[in-house]
Amino acid sequence: MKEAYLQYDIPTLAQDNDFIQWARHADGLPDKKWEEWLQQHPEQREKINAAKSLVKNLQFKEQGVSDERIEALWQRIDQASERPVAKVRTLNTRWIAVAAAIALLLAFFFVFNNDSGTANMMTEAAETKSIKLPDGSTVILNAVSSLSYSADNWEQSRTIHLEGEAFFEVKKGAPFKVITKNGNVEVLGTSFNVDSYDDSFAVNCYTGKVRVSSQGQSTTIEKGGFALLENNQLRNTSFDTEKTKDWRVGFFKYEGSPLSEVFDELERQFDVQIAAPDSILERRYTGFFTNNQLDSALYLVSWPMRLQVEQKEQKIQIKPIE
Repeated sequence: MKEAYLQYDIPTLAQDNDFIQWARHADGLPDKKWEEWLQQHPEQREKINAAKSLVKNLQFKEQGVSDERIEALWQRIDQASERPVAKVRTLNTRWIAVAAAIALLLAFFFVFNNDSGTANMMTEAAETKSIKLPDGSTVILNAVSSLSYSADNWEQSRTIHLEGEAFFEVKKGAPFKVITKNGNVEVLGTSFNVDSYDDSFAVNCYTGKVRVSSQGQSTTIEKGGFALLENNQLRNTSFDTEKTKDWRVGFFKYEGSPLSEVFDELERQFDVQIAAPDSILERRYTGFFTNNQLDSALYLVSWPMRLQVEQKEQKIQIKPIE
């Protein structure tokens, strides 16, 4: 295994012949060899996965390319750019496809390596991600969430911008701040969870002490404290840090929560689309589900609420039982 891979960035790695062959499984190299290398260099896993995905999605073929395929490529480039790219269609279609693929490669590079020094991470539906910050603090990012921070100025200003939900374990040091559209959290060194999907905002403190602020209100909570923004009021309650299971182990518990919030989480955890009338979405649910199996999760939510579930592939319709 090349030690030079440690210095490669994503585009360079995706152009390495040995890596390309492995990523496409052309030579039958077992994943075990790479897994052993990644165990020695766990910090390289995100880069390896990104480069592997790039290799699988950008494949050059010698045959002609249809006009529909070319147009789709240009649309993808336009979406990745700040402004539309001029389309020169007098060139041979093969070279247009190659140029488009290179442009996508560059767009991919700049998403992961921007000159501003800002680090960006995100998760898709049914995905969680563990992230190590420059100071050794860690973040577990829940599904359909994103965060960003300034890597260049991290030691002086440990500030993270979060959309969605994440669990933080913060090393002691300079003040640490999490900024969301619904409220902010400030700590020195502690572990806590922030939920800021859509209009919701909730903070659980597992160790230490955190200061929570939202809509001109602020409160301080310690271990076992739970701050929740409800009806534009920031209120405090408590939870058992030893017995409470949460999303990090695939467990989602609700007490009098709108079904709209429950369905939103089901969509994030299972990558499905759930449709239901407002009369159902407004109903309150007390219970739980796990993210092991979709059928089981839907049953746990729908059965006590006397709801009927109709599923077709990734689309789910919820109706009252007649």
